Amino acid sequence: MPIDRGPWNALIDDDGSNLVGTVWNKDKIKTVILDPSDLAIAALGATITPWIPSDFSGAGLSLGVTAANYSRIGRLVFIWAHVTYPVQSAAQPALIAGLPFVNSAQIGGLYQTYGPPTTFHLSSGFSYLTLLNPATMANHTNATLSGSQLIFNGVYIAP
Repeated sequence: MPIDRGPWNALIDDDGSNLVGTVWNKDKIKTVILDPSDLAIAALGATITPWIPSDFSGAGLSLGVTAANYSRIGRLVFIWAHVTYPVQSAAQPALIAGLPFVNSAQIGGLYQTYGPPTTFHLSSGFSYLTLLNPATMANHTNATLSGSQLIFNGVYIAP
């Protein structure tokens, strides 16, 4: 399966106002993050497959998904996604579902993110992410993520 650069091509460089585009320089992402990651995954014989992040909070939000992919090597599942929360004021805890496999580790996973400071927790036996404020470890609400972009990645163990 060829690597799909469509989502990367859709990114817009920041114009300096911090209001347009992403703060990441596309050339730096491509040569420092994307190309080496793609080569490492390809070297292991893994394929890159899309997945669909969705709201699991009960608020019925329609998340904007710029890109979301995973790769499975043995029981290890690598995920990465670029998700935008709609502008809204829902007070429910923010949860993202749709992960390609259930987490079978005895402990949850922590994920790296760009966007509002967020720690992603994946509970054992589930296939959704709980979004936490790393300063307090309290749940982010949908309202605190209103209009925010989250770019994240993580690794977990599948059955």
